[in-house]
Amino acid sequence: MKCALAAFAVLLLDPLAISLLAQRETPPKAIEPELINNTAPPPNAAARVRFFGNTKFSNRELSTALADPLSWIQKRGLSMPLADDTAYYLRVFYRRRGYPMADVKYTIQEPYLDLNITEGPYYKLGTITFEGNKTFKPSTLKEYMIGTTRARYSQFQRELPFVEADLITGTTLVQSFYVAQGFPKVDMVKLTTIPDNRTGTVNAIVTINEGPRFFFGPISFSNNFGIAQKEFSAKIRSLTNPPKPYSEAELQNLQRDLTFIFKSKGYYSASVTVTPDFNRVEGGRVPMSVDSVPGAIYQFGAVTASQEPNARLRPEFLPRRLAPLRGETYDPQKLKDLYRKLYLSGLYDSIDIQEVPQPDDTIALVAQPQEAKPKELGFYGGYDTFDGIILGASYTNRNIDGLGRIFSFHADYTGRGPDGEISYENPWFLESDIDFSSALGVSIKDLIGYSIQNYYARIRLTKSFRKGIQTTAFLEAKESNVSSIVIRPQSLAGPTSYQLITLGLSQTLDFRDSPTNPRRGWVIDGSASFSGNADGGASFARFTGRYSTYFSFGKTLLALGARLGYMNTVQSAIEVPIDERFFNGGSTTVRSFYETDLSPKDTENHPIGGLARSIFNIEYNVPIYGDLVGAAFLDAGGTGNTPFDNFATGVGGGIRYNLPIGPVRVDYGVNPAPRKNQSVSVLSLSFGFAF
Repeated sequence: MKCALAAFAVLLLDPLAISLLAQRETPPKAIEPELINNTAPPPNAAARVRFFGNTKFSNRELSTALADPLSWIQKRGLSMPLADDTAYYLRVFYRRRGYPMADVKYTIQEPYLDLNITEGPYYKLGTITFEGNKTFKPSTLKEYMIGTTRARYSQFQRELPFVEADLITGTTLVQSFYVAQGFPKVDMVKLTTIPDNRTGTVNAIVTINEGPRFFFGPISFSNNFGIAQKEFSAKIRSLTNPPKPYSEAELQNLQRDLTFIFKSKGYYSASVTVTPDFNRVEGGRVPMSVDSVPGAIYQFGAVTASQEPNARLRPEFLPRRLAPLRGETYDPQKLKDLYRKLYLSGLYDSIDIQEVPQPDDTIALVAQPQEAKPKELGFYGGYDTFDGIILGASYTNRNIDGLGRIFSFHADYTGRGPDGEISYENPWFLESDIDFSSALGVSIKDLIGYSIQNYYARIRLTKSFRKGIQTTAFLEAKESNVSSIVIRPQSLAGPTSYQLITLGLSQTLDFRDSPTNPRRGWVIDGSASFSGNADGGASFARFTGRYSTYFSFGKTLLALGARLGYMNTVQSAIEVPIDERFFNGGSTTVRSFYETDLSPKDTENHPIGGLARSIFNIEYNVPIYGDLVGAAFLDAGGTGNTPFDNFATGVGGGIRYNLPIGPVRVDYGVNPAPRKNQSVSVLSLSFGFAF
């Protein structure tokens, strides 16, 4: 896995066009705004600001905190309003760090702005007591009260500063939580703060009048229930069995979802009204009546698309992509799926598709696209534990002929050798929704126990049935040469020169919320392929399967994964080419072993692979600060003639830094029961999710 530790540069080839002296009640007031966007103050303006009275924070820290107002001073010049703003922001800075009595006065002595600071004592947040709460755990409500303050600090920091404005925000969040849980008449009576000047602590008391609690009761349709009886019944069960807490927001969601069900059946102009009847509440359950006017059934109609003045795509391209919808019964999901494929193609920065109802009960689609620049040249560098240093370049042209066909090239050089590939892709093969891709490539690698040169040609046909469901058929021809063999005896390395032709099929069901940084959902994929040797050597069938699932608990994440692989061959295992065998160990498998190290070995301890493999992973992630995440994991797996040969486990921990394209990972795995010639622990650096 490539770890993009160096900056990734993209070069476009197209032209770049509290009074705390006594107990008191806190009245509601406006929440103080967020302060800083910039990370450093302008040097000229910072040099003209002088701080007096600060002992808790250095001049540099205060200048950084005032980056925004100092930028304004540099741009507009020093003035009374800007000086007043600067003093205000500095006062807020102190108060957000536990100095509720901090005050800042300013004087202007050209060319200087003097800020005279009275810091006052520091107060930490003590206990928070909830009076009148009869339903929820105090710890649950406390998380809402301190959430705004907690967001500025590590999840592991136990002591938090007292910030009055944050507690006021917290009472609003607690109220919203109550409302969402079926208490529409909840009243946050008061917030009382009690300072203890001896300990420097402020305790808080939140007084709550919960009011009655309501749940969704029977939901009845006055008409049109039979149009989508199955879908309507499922939606009703989701709210009433068991009954969910009633809230106005959930009521609006119900109305929206029922309307969408009508529209998915072609009733574009359907309107739905859901009315609660509080006069017939029984046991807190509120009956609901649904009244609907479905209207006519619509079909997709004419398609028109505008062209930008300097458009690179042909005028007929976008209408062709939308044309398959014409004549079909209107369904917003169909249009959404088609839009998603167009957008993910990279051809467009945006596509505005207007749905215009027509007198003949059709929906005209009027598209206004904004094309993206098709050509992209990139350079990248990085490092990972197995490959070592990684350097590479890539070039992509997503529109080589005005019809959205893609040409791409990449070349990598790592500590184990170079590889490169050129490819061609047509996402709309033969004007269908099948994606055709072909590639030619070469890979030259120095691996553990041998070196190998691979030259290959590959064809793939991919069909996406709907979001998350994808089937791929592939054909690959490969010529390989194995050399520099130090495996003993050498025959364990298998054939040293061979030509393979592989035909295969894969199926993916991916229902994760994100393919790069999933927080919930699951993915299953499996493949089956048959490889035959053009020289009459070993032929074999390969089967693989994978299941991963993700659960979020607040800000934490639990991930579970299982992978299995099996090869069937009439010959012995050593007749199967070594690079086609299964290996185990490394940053994406069992992390207490080095790459490929959890595999059958030769007499010199070189891994030689096996015909079957199993991998099981459990990982729990906890946020530390910002995008920095801590992880604990348990891995297990085996490799050999059966999936559980040489079975071993690994436990450990690590840190991740989340990037938009996936996490950078550092993992330390420990082998709790090492056998002879097995590692006790392994430190690995890699990129992307382990499973």
